[in-house]
Amino acid sequence: MTAKRDAFAALLYRCAVVWRGRVDEQLRPHGMTYSTWRILKLLLADEQRYNQSCLAAGIGVETPTLVRLLDRLEKLGLVRRLPDVSDRRQKHVEITADGRALMEQIDAEVMDVRRHMLSGLSDAELQAGIEVLDRILHNADT
Repeated sequence: MTAKRDAFAALLYRCAVVWRGRVDEQLRPHGMTYSTWRILKLLLADEQRYNQSCLAAGIGVETPTLVRLLDRLEKLGLVRRLPDVSDRRQKHVEITADGRALMEQIDAEVMDVRRHMLSGLSDAELQAGIEVLDRILHNADT
């Protein structure tokens, strides 16, 4: 049983690495990466305001890593950081019009990677995968 668990864990990790690599390849011509796309995707998807700490948690990185990514996105004019009026130590991050325009262009490319990597899987297989991954995440939270 341990060998199966080891094989499953290794494949799960490898899938994540390959997925991220394929997205990075698609986005490289746009000066973007999976991580920078995730930031823009989250900012675009939610109407809530994000401070840097919440945004870091939302994409699963440490705050110092996020700061470097935001520096890059801000330099490209894709996001802006605004001071919090009630706490000057906090910065809120929002996507700019240029960031929205870029997301319209590149989001389809990321979805193409997803379509390709999930091709050939039936709805039942996808549902079983969802249930397995949900269980793994549940176990991580308990």
